[in-house]
This record gives sequence, C-alpha cells and structure tokens, in this order.
Amino acid sequence: MGNKESRWNDYNVEYAKDHEKKNPHDYWEFKAIFDLYEPKPTDKILEIGCNTGEFCNLLKERYNNKIYGIDINNDAIKMAIDKYPNLNFQNKDIFELKERYDIIYMQHVIEHLKEPEKALIKLRKDNLNCGGKLIITCPNKWAYFLKVYAWRKKTKFCYDPTHVTEFSPLTLSKLIKNAGYKKLKMFTKPLGFPFSYLISPDLYYSLPSWVFGGHIFLLCQI
Repeated sequence: MGNKESRWNDYNVEYAKDHEKKNPHDYWEFKAIFDLYEPKPTDKILEIGCNTGEFCNLLKERYNNKIYGIDINNDAIKMAIDKYPNLNFQNKDIFELKERYDIIYMQHVIEHLKEPEKALIKLRKDNLNCGGKLIITCPNKWAYFLKVYAWRKKTKFCYDPTHVTEFSPLTLSKLIKNAGYKKLKMFTKPLGFPFSYLISPDLYYSLPSWVFGGHIFLLCQI
C-alpha cells in the first residue's frame, strides 16, 4: 500500500501462498480480532491487505456483511477472486480508495507502509463513516520472548524484508492519536513461551501477554 515502488515486486504468487490461511475458522489471530469487536450485519466492511481472501469470506459467513477486499498484490487478488467469486476484491492501493465504510481492517499492513500516518489520515478523512472503526494488527517490536526464541531456533518469527517499520504498543498508540483516532481497545498475544504450546495450544494463546506478546491488536474509532 502507499506509493507503488519497485519493492512491491516482492508481492507475488509465492508471497500470497506463504500468507494464505489454510484453516481460517480455527486461525487464532482471526479469533483474537473478533475479540476486539463484533461487526453488525449492517456494517459495510473493507479489508486492506486481504491477500487471498480468507478473512473476507469468514466475515461474510459469520455476519453476512457487505465485504470488500483490496491488496497491492495482484496475484493474491486473482487467487481471492478464484476462491471466492461472490465477494468483491480489487488490486488497489490505499490512496486509490474512494468509497466510505463502517469498519476497515488492516491486518499486518501498517508495518509495510512508508508513510503510515499519512495513510491513516487519508482513511479517516475519506473512507470511514462517522463513528467508523479501524482495526489494526501488526508484529510487536517488544516481543522479546519470541525474538529470542526465533534467534536461537533460527526461525523467521513474523518479520519479512517488506516491513518498513516496527511498532510497539506505545508507538502504535502515538501513531493513531497523531492521525486523529481514538483508541478503544488494545492487547497483545501470544506471549511466546514455547513450552506452553507443547502443553496446550489453548494455553499458549491464552497466557497474559501485557505489552510483550508477539502481535498487537488495536481497535480505534474516528
């Protein structure tokens, strides 16, 4: 999203498949997002960075809203249209958006933006209805437990070369305030103690994370 620079070439079929959710009904991050806010059936919804469309389809199944999805990865959009032909997907940039919505979801998008504050101001002024809600998720800069574990195991964790900025709960809160939003709810998860996952995945995702969980979940409103 943002200006279409050469780095968007990194968003291709392989990238789309790598981020495709095989079991969206059981995906822990989608469940955490619904803990932030339950949409009303009358809400008009946009997902920015919809990738291959699993979350849009889940919203349609659960709440029967008017759902729209955009992504700068044209290969991902083609896959989404093929998988869910009854939904509305477009290869589009944030700054090309014209219509207004009641809820906008941005899952793992904000960390990719070169000018995140400018993008959020644009959405507030041009694309959210009065009282509209913005839901953001992103990796947590303060996820020290997961970072150390990933370093020791030589695993990727959740960062990739297309990320521009790391956010903590503090810096993300400042960003949305500067962009003119009111923070309604924020939490992080999972904390990332690997032994707890071996005992029970439910335990792993339910342990209190405070500000150190792997991902930030934020609900804000204009």
